[in-house]
Amino acid sequence: MRVVVIGDSNVDLEIRLPSGPRPDTHANPDPQMFGGGSAANTAAALARLGVPCRFVGAVGDDGFGRFAVESLAQAGVDTSAIAKTAESPTVAVIAVVQPDGDRLIYVWPPQGGAHAALEPRSTVAAIRGAAWLHVSGICLRVAPARYALLEAMKRARSDGIPVSFDLNLRLENWGWDSGFAEAVEAAIDHSDVVLGAASDEIGAIADIADPTAAAASLVGERRVVVARMGADGAVACSPTETVSVSGFAVPVVDTVGAGDAFNAGFIAARLRDLGLRDAVEWGNAVAGLTIAGPGARSTPVLSDVEALLDR
Repeated sequence: MRVVVIGDSNVDLEIRLPSGPRPDTHANPDPQMFGGGSAANTAAALARLGVPCRFVGAVGDDGFGRFAVESLAQAGVDTSAIAKTAESPTVAVIAVVQPDGDRLIYVWPPQGGAHAALEPRSTVAAIRGAAWLHVSGICLRVAPARYALLEAMKRARSDGIPVSFDLNLRLENWGWDSGFAEAVEAAIDHSDVVLGAASDEIGAIADIADPTAAAASLVGERRVVVARMGADGAVACSPTETVSVSGFAVPVVDTVGAGDAFNAGFIAARLRDLGLRDAVEWGNAVAGLTIAGPGARSTPVLSDVEALLDR
């Protein structure tokens, strides 16, 4: 098993707003449903890139949960470590996509989703033999998932497994809930790679506006920190180097899941022993190809990424 991804899995209900004059009522595009969840999106993107991947998470024993698991399996992800619970529903993320590809996000239910049901014993068992562990901060907000993620990260570090952590703070929705700041600090301490949006996440953690300075302040003695900047590409800092890599010019259809796709490209490149600059470029390429299609799962296959990089 090459990569284990632990975190949230849900469904995305996407409503696209029409462009131009308001159409007749029956001319509006129908809502679409996709597999979603920041961690699950990264797992699916890795599998599409040909990287063997296992997803560890929890979903409700309901129709949305079955759809979420099936969508991961169809992408080629090992879903054997996904737990099902009858106590909580699978979360639905409602994305209202504007004509320029930007979106507004609504989460239902806002609290009490099934992704909280992760348990430490199952997550630690699932990472045995992994070559890389990736986690998402979404599950750090809820118990027992918070403790499951931190225990898995701690065990991976002690076993010499590289650990990447996508912040996914979502401060605009929930702020710094009780205990969340401490959990994020602990997760950063357990991480070899920290990824996040430049201003909303890396900047918020560091309390520094400049993305390069903010990323550099979190590096410490061994860590790589990546600040994603959307169309402007990304900045990455390590103890020995700082790189800034521009994004690719692509038609924007839907920006949902761009950061999750970037994570997959970055991890896939690092597993190929590529350097920091190349890994950031891979992240930009996978994200760029993803936002050129609808939904967070419009991720490319390896040949598409290589063709874009060759250009």
